Amino acid sequence: MPIYAPGLRDRHNRPRRGKGRSAIAMLSLTAMVDMFTVLVTFLLMNFNVTGQAIELDDAVELPRATETKELRPAHVVVVSKQSITLNREIVAKFDDVKEQQDWMINTLHNRLAESFKARAEQRRLLGLDKVKEAVDEAKQGEGAESRPEDDRRVTVQADKSVDFLTIKKVMYTVKEAGGGEINFAVLKHEASSAE
Repeated sequence: MPIYAPGLRDRHNRPRRGKGRSAIAMLSLTAMVDMFTVLVTFLLMNFNVTGQAIELDDAVELPRATETKELRPAHVVVVSKQSITLNREIVAKFDDVKEQQDWMINTLHNRLAESFKARAEQRRLLGLDKVKEAVDEAKQGEGAESRPEDDRRVTVQADKSVDFLTIKKVMYTVKEAGGGEINFAVLKHEASSAE
């Protein structure tokens, strides 16, 4: 079988005259997948993660504040005019909590304690406690202050019309359940420059 030079051919498999050879470049599928993998990795590494860390409840109108810091993922307690929820699960009715004399919200306390215990057990099973201890020791060597447990951090989303006594009951319950750092979700209010 004869070997023919590459290029365009007519119907009798003869090279076409008068036209130069055309160069057809084909991209290998493997090279294209590698290119997209590098591109996706680059975009993920440069993705801005300071966006919304928690999902906002529609029933809650958050207060505004000028001094804010970025929220990190945490257990979310939502205090609306109708109910108190923990991680989207209703734990108490707002009216019942507002009218009770006791500071402790028992259902919230129990669910938070269970959640803290479950997350600690998950960390233990994954071996993350040893990694955290090593990181904490390294930070202590640098003179950095110790931070509260990340898995015991709680973010409170409270409607701006909710009375402070109810918020105080929620905060007391969170602390009694073993909560660490308590943050309040607010909307950033841009300071006006008109003086």
